[in-house]
Amino acid sequence: MTRYAIPRPDWPVTSEMCCPITVLRDGRWLIPTQTWPGWNGECPNGIRLVALVSRDEGRTWPEYLDVMGEPGGKVFFWESKIVELPDGRLLATAWVYDDITKADRPNQYAISKDGGRGWSAPASTGLQGQTLTPLVLDDGRILGVYRRMDKPGLWANISRLDGDRWVNEADQALWGHQAVGLTSSTQNMAHNFNVLRFGAPCLARLADGHVLVAFWCYEDCVSVIRCCTLAIRE
Repeated sequence: MTRYAIPRPDWPVTSEMCCPITVLRDGRWLIPTQTWPGWNGECPNGIRLVALVSRDEGRTWPEYLDVMGEPGGKVFFWESKIVELPDGRLLATAWVYDDITKADRPNQYAISKDGGRGWSAPASTGLQGQTLTPLVLDDGRILGVYRRMDKPGLWANISRLDGDRWVNEADQALWGHQAVGLTSSTQNMAHNFNVLRFGAPCLARLADGHVLVAFWCYEDCVSVIRCCTLAIRE
């Protein structure tokens, strides 16, 4: 197995690194990441979502793309993902937290029509959740799995893009929808993370056409990894 080190970009702050690599059809590799303020609260390059770019299959990462940001605000785009659509557009999604109002916004998305050089302004998916992971289906629809905040549990959602407009079509509870106390939405983010009991869904297409969903959760005082398979109706 070949291993490569991903160097820190040219900004003096830390970055969130919990997102999968996206391999584009043109050969580029992308890793979305959110810049973080330092311990003193300063973030000289701004709080924003960027994507690190490699053109040599991960050996070097000399450039990055600006994806989402809110000038003048203090808005974080956490656990972001980028996927490539059948028509070549790029779709980015993110869990968005407004540190001024101390509240989550609905999951946001942005679209690039030029390979990532320019992106549309972040817009709402209408999903009240966190950690949204998208997977593009064969017919162009989008399967999204996320930690829902207006209802308990991990949920799957089917959506489509009408032009650049996000349209939700159907949803389905996958885990924890009958449980209580899995999340918290107070203004104290440290407390919210401390009581959190599940999240970070990962999706993969299987050879038989089903979708494998894996996520972490905390059950009966034990941290575990759970998985399930989804059959997608055309």
